[in-house]
Amino acid sequence: MIQKGAEQEKELELLKQLVGEWAVGIAMKTSNGKVLSGCGTMTAKEMPSQLGVNSEMDMHIEGVDDYLENDLWSFDQATGKVHLFSVTSQGEAHDHVGDWIEDKTLELSWKGCYGKEDLEEKITVNWVSKDQIEVKETDYSHGKVKLCTTYVFKRKKT
Repeated sequence: MIQKGAEQEKELELLKQLVGEWAVGIAMKTSNGKVLSGCGTMTAKEMPSQLGVNSEMDMHIEGVDDYLENDLWSFDQATGKVHLFSVTSQGEAHDHVGDWIEDKTLELSWKGCYGKEDLEEKITVNWVSKDQIEVKETDYSHGKVKLCTTYVFKRKKT
């Protein structure tokens, strides 16, 4: 049986704020200054183990193939870090690692390669309220911004 420590309990309770049905607005700015917009949905459920959250996103962005993403969110008590493991419809699998910088803001990052290019993703998740989350993802290649995406999640009323 897995024991949950006090720190893990607090971190998991913060992540459980994701649980629910969300409408998503998207604005994406490319390195050449082009701005694309889109919308989608996210469904997030507590994992049966109660040790994380599983979220699924279905996004539609103008001029881009539909984008699907499945994310597992959890807290690693051994390292004291939050993990966001993402698998996308573009064939990417990234383990973003980070910390809560305050009770309403989470910062995560991942470094690796996309194709033959070095890539770094920096993600900031900010809980504006219990019914609105704003996410900013900035992708860098060789220190230069390649893509900046802002997501606004609004909880669907039941």
